[in-house]
Amino acid sequence: MFSIGHVYWRAPFPLHGGPIPDQAATPERAVAPDLVRAVAIGLVVLLHTAAVLARHGPGRGAAAFWAGNILDSLARPAVPLFVLLTGWMLLAPARREESIGRFLWRRLGKVGLPLVVWSLVAFWWVAVRDHRAVNWAGFPRQLLNGPVFYHLWYVYVLIGLYLVIPILRPLAATTSQALRWYTLGLWFVWSSVLPLWTWWGGPNVAIPVAVVSTYVGYLLAGVWLAGIPTSRRTRQELLLLIVLATIWTIVATARLTGTDTLNQSLYGYERPNVLVMSVGWFVLLTQAEPAAWVARHPRWLAVVRLVSATSYGAYLVHPFILNLLDTGFLGVQVSGASLPPFLGVPVLALGVLTVSVGLVVALRRIPIVGKLLGA
Repeated sequence: MFSIGHVYWRAPFPLHGGPIPDQAATPERAVAPDLVRAVAIGLVVLLHTAAVLARHGPGRGAAAFWAGNILDSLARPAVPLFVLLTGWMLLAPARREESIGRFLWRRLGKVGLPLVVWSLVAFWWVAVRDHRAVNWAGFPRQLLNGPVFYHLWYVYVLIGLYLVIPILRPLAATTSQALRWYTLGLWFVWSSVLPLWTWWGGPNVAIPVAVVSTYVGYLLAGVWLAGIPTSRRTRQELLLLIVLATIWTIVATARLTGTDTLNQSLYGYERPNVLVMSVGWFVLLTQAEPAAWVARHPRWLAVVRLVSATSYGAYLVHPFILNLLDTGFLGVQVSGASLPPFLGVPVLALGVLTVSVGLVVALRRIPIVGKLLGA
């Protein structure tokens, strides 16, 4: 319990934060991080597959729009789950003694080279797809301005987060429950609630609190909320919140869209509805029960570990596969609407994820190429 002014508030549960999995403690790695990573990349592919149908609004058919909107809304926690996991892994106590130079060298090397290579591929592909000459002289400027292809924006965000993680480690290490809840509360209000309030027509609050930006907040939430002890009732309440936030996202997006092009105002990762969905799923996925269930089923465990291990490469490659199919560049056009949309989107997403994972596995057999491509 702590006070804000004369108001006393009791946190619903202590923010102990989950420990980083001890890979030396068992013959195999802990399951929970792999589970979160596998779910996150699955949702990313589902989101991008559904977005092809949702982005045009109801103009191309009500069934396609509703399938796209519903599945896109369900998949909104995709990127936040990756950021939450990054915070859990890289702000954990076991990492805090790592030197800044060593940390940046290892992390930036892993994402920097693949960003350049895939940006080159995207720069070439967009020109070929649009039937125009490749202006290689303009590539360096476009790389800096970024992203060259739509999904690469996340790699730029990730690089920015890596640069600030050494600064955040002392804050992440605090044992003060009051400071942790204050930081998360400030993040929720200033980066999520107030922007939505202003967008909805409320008065603008001209007090900048830039320290707790959207993705920094997700990082800190990841290290403080992973594996926190929860009761069965708390988990049920979290699940109810997730369901309500998802339904609200679907219905409100449809109403805002009307008959026009998709209104994506409530799809933002900083929106309260998406934040609740993302943090809620992260807390539930990092509880002991889901990981224990996966560990008891060897086939599911193998799938989860394979998808997790190839997730970064699959993230980089899957939009090119979707774009090839959607544009009909190969002579046949394939999208989630190729089948009844509520079936077609999940089927296509699963197929694209499977091909992406297989391609990454194949690329890893060529060591230098695999590293350059993020495989």
